[in-house]
Amino acid sequence: MAPMTKTAATAPGTVLLLARLARTAGYRLGEALAAMQMRTHEFPVLNHLAESGPVSQQELGVALRINPSNLVGLLDVLEADGLLVRARDREDRRRHLVELTRAGRQRLAKAWHAAEATERELLAPLSPAEREQLQLSLKRLVGHSCSGRRC
Repeated sequence: MAPMTKTAATAPGTVLLLARLARTAGYRLGEALAAMQMRTHEFPVLNHLAESGPVSQQELGVALRINPSNLVGLLDVLEADGLLVRARDREDRRRHLVELTRAGRQRLAKAWHAAEATERELLAPLSPAEREQLQLSLKRLVGHSCSGRRC
């Protein structure tokens, strides 16, 4: 059998390239966060809370697509570390609102520095104009892929 040569039909498609880049970016971000004793899945939780303000556990789980039973364990750890607080909602005592603490905001700022350093490393081959175009294209793709759905 003759070896396959790369053609347009057999070369990696865009989705495969995006998946490879996402995996690499996730791995490198995970390394950067681990250096500050932070787990990768904590970063989006802290970031969402910083952007949204206090939200119910249910809203947080839906927004981040985290199973409720997994979310409770994650929030338990973050609360024990003093990064967030959970309190009963004054308007609906059945709900708990989750909110960042000052320590959580400080931790998030450090995580963003690590993420920005990772981004600079990954995007080093691109010019500033190419980085801006990539950012715009990714925002457009995320908007399209999430239209009518929560992402």
